[in-house]
Amino acid sequence: MAQPLDVAHHRGENLLAITWADGSRSELPIPYLRGWCPCAQCQGHGDVVRFHEPPAEVTAVGLHEMGAYALGIRFSDGHDAGIYSWTWLRQLAPESPPLGRKSGLFRAGRFEPA
Repeated sequence: MAQPLDVAHHRGENLLAITWADGSRSELPIPYLRGWCPCAQCQGHGDVVRFHEPPAEVTAVGLHEMGAYALGIRFSDGHDAGIYSWTWLRQLAPESPPLGRKSGLFRAGRFEPA
């Protein structure tokens, strides 16, 4: 499982920066994370997770750890149902294959490009 060493919310840049135990660093824009919210309200109850265009100018207004396995994010649009596991955040990271921001979908945890 992916393990973070440090998690920082850079409000001015509207992104989440994570330094991982393997030494890599991820910079995840908050709107990008909102668009990939894995909750059932956003994704339904199947095994497919798709990107949904987030509201304009969405920001994070609260972050909290959920046990040792995930991060909860409260967004400026009021949404806070997503549980962002460290593994999920690592999969979304631009430096994870395929390189760059992901577009397409994840089916049963495997990425399928658009």
